[in-house]
Amino acid sequence: MGMYRIEEKGIPMSVVTATPPAGIANANQSNSRKVLLSVRDVLKVYGSREAVTRALDDVSFDICEGEFVGVMGPSGSGKSTLLNCISTIDTVTSGSIILNGRDITQLRSRQLSKFRRDDLGFIFQDANLLDTLTGFENIALALTIKGEKADAVRTKVERTATLLGVTDVLQKYPRQMSGGQRQRVAAARAIVADPKLVLADEPTGALDSRNAAVLLETLEVLNEKLHATIMMVTHDAVAASYADRILFIKDGKLFNELRRGDSSRTDFYQRILEVQAFLSGKQGASSAVGFVASHVTALGN
Repeated sequence: MGMYRIEEKGIPMSVVTATPPAGIANANQSNSRKVLLSVRDVLKVYGSREAVTRALDDVSFDICEGEFVGVMGPSGSGKSTLLNCISTIDTVTSGSIILNGRDITQLRSRQLSKFRRDDLGFIFQDANLLDTLTGFENIALALTIKGEKADAVRTKVERTATLLGVTDVLQKYPRQMSGGQRQRVAAARAIVADPKLVLADEPTGALDSRNAAVLLETLEVLNEKLHATIMMVTHDAVAASYADRILFIKDGKLFNELRRGDSSRTDFYQRILEVQAFLSGKQGASSAVGFVASHVTALGN
């Protein structure tokens, strides 16, 4: 049995006791996989005393090796701020972010550069490929920066390109590729150097539905065949349904969590839509309480 506290606009609505369905229970308990990323009590404050904004407010969660985790929330909820803090683009006000046993909030400038190069892979909404480099050269860049030998670079690039289905564009420039091809090349660049964590920021945001589906299937391949650990920020329920687990953020706080478990992608998609409706206030209070009690694992009492 679990306790679920449902709040709307900061006012407690109800506390419900319920047993979550299989695949959702025990969200706070670690599974058999090693914890790769541990975010603890993270606070991010902007502004001065007169106008303080808590972009992140006491956020804590873990991501294990090999997980594909989505982060969702309304505009301004803090999901992009969270991604920026994990990627070290931004700094936390307080709290810790531990990746592979190291607290990255304590790293200095030179250490940060090495951390971003060696431990992180990035996939952005815009592919961010270099226009003057071919697909091969864009993918190889992550290895070249690390000082890999030419033979090793070619082998790794070709192997990754084959897995992600972009061998036919390796000699093309970004302007000669479709949007979906550019994003898949970007995904290959993100994973070719074997980073500890791949961060995807609205990766399907600039794609049509067909190319978005291809990219999401590419992320699935990265996760399932290469065992890549992926954290994806998205507003799109379809994109989120490809993940194993969804963290929902509201007003800078971790609001709740969904686990796919044995559900089909269609069922998981419907559950994500229902949580989004609740977060946006489009669901009645009584039905929302019933829904959250049966489908959502609260992250705290």
